[in-house]
Amino acid sequence: MARQTSITIPDKFNEADLAAELGLRLRGMPAGGSRQPSLTTSAATVIWIDAGDEVLVHLDSVQVRMLNGTLLVSVDLETDQTGCSPLVVALSLGAGDPAGLVATTDQVPRGHPVLASRWGRPLQAAVWASLLGLAKDHAIERNAAPQAIQVMQGELSLQAGQPAPISPGSPGLPGRHDGHGGHEGQR
Repeated sequence: MARQTSITIPDKFNEADLAAELGLRLRGMPAGGSRQPSLTTSAATVIWIDAGDEVLVHLDSVQVRMLNGTLLVSVDLETDQTGCSPLVVALSLGAGDPAGLVATTDQVPRGHPVLASRWGRPLQAAVWASLLGLAKDHAIERNAAPQAIQVMQGELSLQAGQPAPISPGSPGLPGRHDGHGGHEGQR
């Protein structure tokens, strides 16, 4: 008998629900190496540490706006030098694009220039990792593989399905024919 998994992650998120979910996922791992608390518990702020620098991340400040194909995520960051200021990560996810799990973003987020230059890329990476983690957890609940994250009509949609089949003759994989009667790596 197939094991049934409880479905807790919906297929679609509105702005408020996605902001709450991202607020939980942006905590990061504890610096002491302890296990991360469950995603059902929340702290209002966390400290991110990178290369000796620290920033206070206000998880309760996460706001989301969705436009067709674009996701805007605002998070307040705070340092002694800059005070508290929002950074806005813009992700172009596509609307109905078959690429599925691909996004583009600005070189640095919008917001305070000092915060954006030091903490912009880590914030972009954390937002994207949070979205990919959400897509992965969504797919696992359905015994499937993540296939797409899309933004359309004010909703973020997660899609899961069967993994794409990969055969040994696929480009970039061992066993691919090189066009000269042999296999790559066998000369």
